Amino acid sequence: MTFDVGVNERHQVVFSFDKFWGALSIKVDGVNVVRTVRLASVDRVKAYDFVVGTQEQHHVRIEKHREVLFAGFRPQPVYAFVDGNLVAQGVA
Repeated sequence: MTFDVGVNERHQVVFSFDKFWGALSIKVDGVNVVRTVRLASVDRVKAYDFVVGTQEQHHVRIEKHREVLFAGFRPQPVYAFVDGNLVAQGVA
């Protein structure tokens, strides 16, 4: 999932998740902001919060939702919010 942040100071945010290996990555302008491996989780919603921009700052929140049973075999909705507004959604 890819989306842009900012008006005058534009940044590109890229979210990727590999359900098979559990590799999760969030990049801003090609630089890793979050990089982790999730093999198991008890949380049904995992949120990642960070700030994008230097002079024009925006709060970004990416939420990855999962089902309780057989999560690796089911679609996992992903929602991206910028300053509290939904800007993108996809499925991992």
